[in-house]
Amino acid sequence: MGFDVENIFLPSVGADLVFDMNSLSPVSRSTIIYDTDFQHGTITLAQPIVQVSAATQFEQLHLTTIIHRKQRKIRIGLPCRPIKFMDHYPLANQSTTKALVVEYMLPALETNIRSAFRLPLSQKHSIKAKILFNQAEYYTTRDFRIRDISFAGMGIVVQKQLGEARNPLSGLVLGDQLPIGMILLDQDHDKPVGTFPVKTQVVRINTAYSESHILVGLKITAINPNNESQLNQFIHKAQIDELKRLSNRG
Repeated sequence: MGFDVENIFLPSVGADLVFDMNSLSPVSRSTIIYDTDFQHGTITLAQPIVQVSAATQFEQLHLTTIIHRKQRKIRIGLPCRPIKFMDHYPLANQSTTKALVVEYMLPALETNIRSAFRLPLSQKHSIKAKILFNQAEYYTTRDFRIRDISFAGMGIVVQKQLGEARNPLSGLVLGDQLPIGMILLDQDHDKPVGTFPVKTQVVRINTAYSESHILVGLKITAINPNNESQLNQFIHKAQIDELKRLSNRG
């Protein structure tokens, strides 16, 4: 089933450029649509935080955004390619910014890019969490912190020592199953924007992350579809907010 591009990819819509969507390691970069030319099949975008240039290497590129359809949120993608890079794109406030123009190819289709997004957490967008491990509970700030998160998993930083004692989480090994309770926090909201459990599995461990901490990579192995949508929206909004913050700072 195709989708009507002219009613989806509109100016001011938040979007994501996804590189090599069908590979084992896709990369996503948040952007905002500045302008469209549906007659010539082009869309003008804000340069992402990590900018796209003529030297950027990729095999596939898709422009994606989230829409509501039949009481659910879905991500729609357009194959595209960059055709123009602009250092002084004029904005409505008379200032200029960096932009790029992509040429897109129809049709637009529903896409699945769970693993493409990895969001470094900040003061504005943060997550409180509780891990259940060996029948004991461990909490963010006290026992570990979440460094980044994607739709597919998260990276947690674990203190090696808790006071004089060894942190039991520093003994995690590959394959360990970790149930986690998560609370998604956005400073724009008085209440959490999401509270739900997920099941995860340890897939990476870096014991040399620092002298005092280890880095553990977790893969999400089970999540309720409604909760997955909440996580999707949380990550997407955080990326757009960060892009706007950097644009205002510039």
